[in-house]
Amino acid sequence: MATTVKVASQAKWEPGMQESDLMDALPNGKSRMDAQTQSIMLVSLGCYCGPKLSFKNIGRGAETLPFDWMRTRHEGLMHFLQGNWDEESNYNGFFEFTSKKVVPGCQMTTYRSYYHSFWHDDPTDPGMHERYKRRIKRFNEIDAESKPVLFVRTIPTTEELENVPALMDLLIKRHGKQAFLLLIIDFQKTAQGAAVVEGIDNIMVHFLSGSKHVNQEGLPAPPYGDAVNLALDWIVGRSVSVMQFENWESIMRCSDHTEWGLNGLGGLYAFELGLEAPQEEPPELLSNPRSLQSRWGCGGCHVLRLSHPLPQLDPIPSEKLEDMFLRKAPRERPQLRQLQVVPLGFGGFVKASVLAMGIPSVSLPFDWIMISHAGLLHFLRQGFEAPIRNGLGAGGQRPAEKRGFFDFATRRPVQGSEIMMSRSHLHSFWHDDPADPEVRQAFETRFENFENLAKTGDTLLFVRVVATTAELGRAYELTQALSKKFGPQAALLLICDFQSKVGPVMVDAFDDLMVYFLEADAHKDVAPYRKPILSALEWLSGKELRMDIVPDFKALQALASPNYWGLMGYGGFLALEGLTGPPAEMVEWTPAPEDQWLMDAKFEADKDAMAVVSLGYHEFLGKALELAKLPVETSPFDGAFINGEGVLNFLRNDFTGYLDVAKPLRIEGSPYMVRRSCYHSFWDIDPNARLRQAEMNIRSFRHLLGSNRVKLFVRAVARGDELPLLGEIHEALCKHSQSALLLAIVGGQEKKTLTVASNYSVLVQFIEEDPIQTGVLQSYAEPVRSSLDWAVGKELKVGVVPDFAALKGLLRPLPPTPLVGPGNVPLFEENLSTTDESGEGSLSSSSSPGVHLVASNLKVKVPSPSRGYAGFR
Repeated sequence: MATTVKVASQAKWEPGMQESDLMDALPNGKSRMDAQTQSIMLVSLGCYCGPKLSFKNIGRGAETLPFDWMRTRHEGLMHFLQGNWDEESNYNGFFEFTSKKVVPGCQMTTYRSYYHSFWHDDPTDPGMHERYKRRIKRFNEIDAESKPVLFVRTIPTTEELENVPALMDLLIKRHGKQAFLLLIIDFQKTAQGAAVVEGIDNIMVHFLSGSKHVNQEGLPAPPYGDAVNLALDWIVGRSVSVMQFENWESIMRCSDHTEWGLNGLGGLYAFELGLEAPQEEPPELLSNPRSLQSRWGCGGCHVLRLSHPLPQLDPIPSEKLEDMFLRKAPRERPQLRQLQVVPLGFGGFVKASVLAMGIPSVSLPFDWIMISHAGLLHFLRQGFEAPIRNGLGAGGQRPAEKRGFFDFATRRPVQGSEIMMSRSHLHSFWHDDPADPEVRQAFETRFENFENLAKTGDTLLFVRVVATTAELGRAYELTQALSKKFGPQAALLLICDFQSKVGPVMVDAFDDLMVYFLEADAHKDVAPYRKPILSALEWLSGKELRMDIVPDFKALQALASPNYWGLMGYGGFLALEGLTGPPAEMVEWTPAPEDQWLMDAKFEADKDAMAVVSLGYHEFLGKALELAKLPVETSPFDGAFINGEGVLNFLRNDFTGYLDVAKPLRIEGSPYMVRRSCYHSFWDIDPNARLRQAEMNIRSFRHLLGSNRVKLFVRAVARGDELPLLGEIHEALCKHSQSALLLAIVGGQEKKTLTVASNYSVLVQFIEEDPIQTGVLQSYAEPVRSSLDWAVGKELKVGVVPDFAALKGLLRPLPPTPLVGPGNVPLFEENLSTTDESGEGSLSSSSSPGVHLVASNLKVKVPSPSRGYAGFR
């Protein structure tokens, strides 16, 4: 079956160029130097880039025209060419598309509508618009009245044949009586070669076999050169060998059925399947709470239908919404001193309430969009540039694609409104069109405003309405993300809508979070979130408020009447992509190419949602992983050197004695002071400050352990004696957390990846670099990054050893090197249990005879808590 061929070019890439510009720059083949036919203009009508490539192959490349490098249906040609195809008609929707797919297996993206699709161009790029406007103008000026013009089209499906005479009539009407059409029918066996039809003087049909699509080496080749040259000879009156058909119906009967052109690259459809948007019903999501948990990581929740209509803003652009709510604000507007209210979604009601209350508010990115808990964490942690699925901006094909925030998969007009819905699996735009270059430019100011919030020194009250009550169980993650990005000036107000219990609630020991349970009747107010926002402002000003206090986030979620209202958008559309997609057990689901992106995006979202937690040994391991843009969470083992016995001891004893270390000792010749035990040590100019920070980190660590978030604990192994302890460390973690995975990294070794036959939730990576010796902790980043694939359930080839003790026998012997800090002072107090027989604290091999792999290169999936045990593959 023929497909579009992605062609590499030696042309120089310049800023703003599209891939089609490079293809245009491909060299022409040898021309037959025929002056009579050379004057006849060649025009490609698609259905793909084969005709244009064939023109270049026979030395007839010319100025680019709009259908050269894209795919088109017959209905698309008729749609674009009827009437005025110009700026006044907005080019008949030529730059519109309804889905955006990353093409599996290559660095391409397709932008598709029912009528056409772009594979080598980005229709959201202003430069692309300018190029295609020139190409369209050139096409409109084609003169077939005074001289012959040959239009060439290969049809994607033989179903189009009955409509070809209508296309020919349109070409003559638009361009003149000397318009000729070469219609190519691919992959034919019954008939071979050129044909003409009695009474239809301007059409030549060419029945082409599939063998024409490959060259002598069996590689894809431009297939239509001979057919084009034959048609040119026919136009100038030369004698050519053709079949004679008495009518068009005979052509149709002689054609072998084919639909080759309905399929594009990577197994994707070439076009959208219909003009109308498919009806979106989420029966599984509404009836199966487990699907909501596994797909979106929201935690276990009951999903109930609301007994009242969902509130919705007017379906108009955001600029009009802002003006509308500003007009409703009171004349005397409150001036908040050194405090700003920052909307974090879900939807635009937070921003609407802020404006209607008269609270000053600059334009910000999350004002009017719908965004999931996972999406919010993604952009807070990684920034607005971070891609939300693989392939974003790949190959330079999309020069306008600089921010992952603008990525989406589906784009549809909302019936009965003036808005366009653009939706990804993490967020959706309803009041702004991210495909519009002007909208993207306007958002740059919003991004800048958001990043500048941290520089103001003001107290920042972030306000979010939870999309589902399951978010409450993971509110800890959002508080942590805001604290990391904005520091102690950040406070969070979470509003839980449509509740029977009403009023503010706080979680014990979290003094930067307020949760407000709000009744449905609040939406009768033009500012529905007035009460929660006013309560939060009083809370921040230090006024006493009467509120409930719950011990943890599980108890917080248990207080709420469950609902999922935030999953519904406008016009019957769902708010997020993929909610009606594959079954909940994603591991067992084999997606078709059309849905592969959803599987990939799910894995990436799971990585974002995961907590990477340092277990030492080095005091700055967590910081190094954070700088590598990994989803690192606070750990008490950050800021201290700690040996494996220490990790095990403090996990088992809930950090008893962790802060009770000896008095600080000053290191001669160094500004540092040290507090040490046989398990750990704190080194700093002021080690007491480290202890205070460790105390806060212990509190956060306990909350993290108690959450249902999947956690990947990372231990940088400093000594070979630690390896047999890994099983006990993992067991201790599992006593506190149901979703604990353990990664141990051993430096200075032959590279290999291992697990233990008795516990596939522990992974051990031997790496060649030795960060403990070099001090380059960034060397740990890549092993952790690759282990995240394993942690979210992707298959991984590993070696399997019989038990944890066997790991030590696989170590490469290294010279003994003591673990010391500044001034050559040992990191830990001397303790026989922490040294090997030589008394040296080094990574070395015990070279036990008979230690061996019980298996190698097995594909192992982690028994993830969110998926259940998957076993070997």
